[in-house]
Amino acid sequence: MDTVYWQVDPNQPSDQIIQQAARLLKDGELVAFPTETVYGLGADAFSATAVGKIYAAKNRPPINPLLVHIARLDQVTQLASEVPDAAWLLMKRFWPGPLSLIVPASSAVPGIVTAHGSKVGLRMPSHPVALALIEEAGPLAAPSANLSGRPSPTTAQHVKDDLHGRIAAVLDAGPTGLGIESTVLDMTGSRIRLLRSGGISHTELERVLEQDIVVSTAENSPHYQTAVQVLLAESDNTLLQITSQYLSQGKRVAVVHNNLSPAHKIDGVGVFKLHVDQQGADVYQIMREAERQQIEVLVFAPIPKTAEGLTTAVVDRIYKASQKSV
Repeated sequence: MDTVYWQVDPNQPSDQIIQQAARLLKDGELVAFPTETVYGLGADAFSATAVGKIYAAKNRPPINPLLVHIARLDQVTQLASEVPDAAWLLMKRFWPGPLSLIVPASSAVPGIVTAHGSKVGLRMPSHPVALALIEEAGPLAAPSANLSGRPSPTTAQHVKDDLHGRIAAVLDAGPTGLGIESTVLDMTGSRIRLLRSGGISHTELERVLEQDIVVSTAENSPHYQTAVQVLLAESDNTLLQITSQYLSQGKRVAVVHNNLSPAHKIDGVGVFKLHVDQQGADVYQIMREAERQQIEVLVFAPIPKTAEGLTTAVVDRIYKASQKSV
């Protein structure tokens, strides 16, 4: 398959290009598009055949359900059989934005979207390109636009690296803003559960809901598959010891400093700077750039344990890549 790449203005995408991309989606093809979090891989949410292509393109296990992206609140009732009051409150407060809510699925949602379960995850992205595409094409089932298990893509080049020739088209609007996936809440039980930390903090959600949220992120979730070995140092002394150890073995080593703790200069070691604030983080960009530079060992400097908000999600993603801290 020849993958088409369309350059689009991130704020005012061309109507003609959006219509072409929507036509592909309506014909059952896959189109990657930017959101404010990461690039998503879209398919017509109401077409089981089209959604099946997502699993094939990503090599994604069919037991993993997909989020559905919408552009308007009235689309919620197409996809959900019921919506708890707390979910409506969060939708009105945080949508469009990086929050995904799991609610009871309507009969209109194909089983392949929900992994044949009774729930569906809904999200309304805030990126103008995503909203324009969904407005034209309708609700889209859309996981991240990468091979299953790989770090999520924050640029069209990342999508190309993983999925070129596997999908019909990519809408290239430059780097995404947040660089971390959405927060995921399960709204279907007697207690609201946080399944994935992301662009909206646990603390902020509890403040709006005026109730506690149970944290049940999966400790044994699959780890990222990276060509570079990723480690998270728990102290400055450990950082120095680990880098020295791998340098003595002749490894290509790089250290990732962050804007929350002091940097250390180490001879013979490459340096990346991890930027984390309320506007976003570039952790996936760093992982992929380290691979491109053929770094063998990537050591993340300590991140203060008092950090919260988006930093909590960043630490979670580093752990997913490293499988352990040192």
